[in-house]
Amino acid sequence: MFDEVSQAAQVPVLVTGGNGYVASWIVKDLLDRGMLVHATVRDVTDPRRTRHLLELAERAPGRLVLFEADLLDSTSFDAALSGCEIVFHTASPFTVLYAVSGTRCETLSSRRDTAPATC
Repeated sequence: MFDEVSQAAQVPVLVTGGNGYVASWIVKDLLDRGMLVHATVRDVTDPRRTRHLLELAERAPGRLVLFEADLLDSTSFDAALSGCEIVFHTASPFTVLYAVSGTRCETLSSRRDTAPATC
């Protein structure tokens, strides 16, 4: 069993939107378990987006590798995905307000007794 855990720790796990609130907790948990974590952020040179992640990595047995990625450019995830078998996809290109509005629109469009909603 120990060998399986040790081997699993060497297989990278991808967390998209790594600097977000939920993603940061996922990154912390994975690092605390000794995992190799690939995390994407919009700008790896922006300390506002990366400092807390780097501090988490300093205090944990796992290893963190940051990747710059843009959700609107699918090829920007290629390097971050390399070797990963598990992906926690928490990134979103939309603000919360837009996501809620889009969900409402989708819900309205799916009702059978009404015409498709225009949002």
